[in-house]
Amino acid sequence: MEITTLIPATLILLGASIIQAIAGFAFNLIAVPLLMWSGLSLPESIAVTAIPIFVQLSVSSYKLRDSVIWSDLWQPILIRFLTLPVGVLFLYTLSHLDAATVKQVVGAILLMIVLIQTRVHFEPRESLPRMWDLVAFSLSGILFGMVGMGGPPVVVWLMAHRWSARRSRAFVTLLFWVAAPAQIALLWWKLGDQVVEAFGWGLTATPLVIIATLIGVRIGDRFDREKLRRVILGLLLLTAVVSILSPYWS
Repeated sequence: MEITTLIPATLILLGASIIQAIAGFAFNLIAVPLLMWSGLSLPESIAVTAIPIFVQLSVSSYKLRDSVIWSDLWQPILIRFLTLPVGVLFLYTLSHLDAATVKQVVGAILLMIVLIQTRVHFEPRESLPRMWDLVAFSLSGILFGMVGMGGPPVVVWLMAHRWSARRSRAFVTLLFWVAAPAQIALLWWKLGDQVVEAFGWGLTATPLVIIATLIGVRIGDRFDREKLRRVILGLLLLTAVVSILSPYWS
């Protein structure tokens, strides 16, 4: 990885960390497409974010440990473990395509995610039919392995439940914390040489990511979170459209 790529990649990680801390979502939705635009491949972009995210999840999981209800988690964890390898296999296939095509695929997935988050809503209830559990967490596992963006289906699923904010945060944090080592192991096993340097740089950048997260937490109360959410979704929509159309500009 060249220094001309590492510098913008690090700045992207820091910016995504601040936004994640302020808004509570969007780290990989922002980071992965922009890292690809900075010159990294899709596997490298996912690998660079994997270790910093795991460290963040470890800290959050410890802080939320008293709010974890394990009976909520065992089935979603199992579904995601079964579908995560499918996503990594899709990622392996994408890694053999040209960069422009991969950007289009990521852009199309990002567009789908933005539309899901803005258009799909359920009336909150105590529980959903098991079919929706299977759909949400299967899609989450596949997207997590394929493009590192497994959060949105889980968020939509959570919005359909009458859970407290802390219970929801504990659920999401533990769900992804448990899956993170499996993601790292599968990426290493299937994509080895393509991601080893990216893992190393992600580990090196982790202290900076933690500092950026703390900065984001400190300034977060100065922003209207709902307005910021709309701005971020608008930027994600723009990124998706640009990624899809970019091959046609030339």
